[in-house]
Amino acid sequence: MPDDSLTLGELASRFGCELIGDHEIRVNKVSTLQDADYGSISFLANPVYRPLLNQTKASAVILTREDQQSSPCASLICEDPYLVFTRISSLLDYSKSFPPERHPAAFIHEVANVPESCNVQAGAFIAEGVNLGESVYIGANSVIEKNARIGDNSWVAPNVTVMNDCVIGNRAVIHPGVVIGGDGYGFSENKDHAWEKIPQVGAVIIGDDVEIGANTTIDRGALSNTVIGNGVKLDNQIMIAHNVVIGDHTAIVASTSIAGSSKIGKFCRISGQVGITGHVEIADHTTLTARTSVMKSISKAGIYSSNLFPHQKIKDWQKNVAKFRRLKKSEKSDD
Repeated sequence: MPDDSLTLGELASRFGCELIGDHEIRVNKVSTLQDADYGSISFLANPVYRPLLNQTKASAVILTREDQQSSPCASLICEDPYLVFTRISSLLDYSKSFPPERHPAAFIHEVANVPESCNVQAGAFIAEGVNLGESVYIGANSVIEKNARIGDNSWVAPNVTVMNDCVIGNRAVIHPGVVIGGDGYGFSENKDHAWEKIPQVGAVIIGDDVEIGANTTIDRGALSNTVIGNGVKLDNQIMIAHNVVIGDHTAIVASTSIAGSSKIGKFCRISGQVGITGHVEIADHTTLTARTSVMKSISKAGIYSSNLFPHQKIKDWQKNVAKFRRLKKSEKSDD
């Protein structure tokens, strides 16, 4: 077993589990019940997978006391197996571990602050005035523009762009193709119906423990900043416009678009392909189901859905929505 393995005794103590089995058994990877082999630790959180439990080849399984009777191997007993699995998985994940390195094909400006603990890969560009924290990884061909800052223990994948003056907090995970701080979509129509660009002079401020999925874009603010709170989790291909504010620990799923100057509360859950218009506010602890269209502010937490009608001319859509609302009022009056 490799040196990076951990004993079940260590894991039980660290995560507050009751251990049934040999404390000295060592594990070095996580697996599903059906794919597990020697050295693996697996978990059972969904009763759908109970039939797989007594067939697993895992060295240990994380489960509840109710399921422990059927376990053929050592067991870590806890109230929330999925959460404990998540934490052990993170502990055993070495994919983002790296030694200090400055690749000779990377460009690092002489005025940039790049600690010796950082790893900067080939083709990366670190501009003047950039400030990297300790143990930051910058992937191949990523560009960190002038005066940007990235906090300690952050991991920036290949082909990421962080534009000038943007700030990323500690322990960020930024996946390939992300663009942080591109210009917001700001134009003013003149008397000739031509568009004149509005300079986007704000920045993007990102808190600690944020993860941003591949090819997501976060535009810089027009005047004030675009702000992403602590612990926010963004999936792939999300578009966040200028001056948007997203509260702490909100999670947003792929292909969602949020228009300018909208404010999303804390602890919100936003599903895939949601569209949020500009200049609205969404209350803390709000959930939006897939493809919901938010056209006005939501002041009270709850679960909201829309997208009842397929695409149609806007006047027809407005009439149908009005009819639907009258139908809903009629149902209430009949109660």
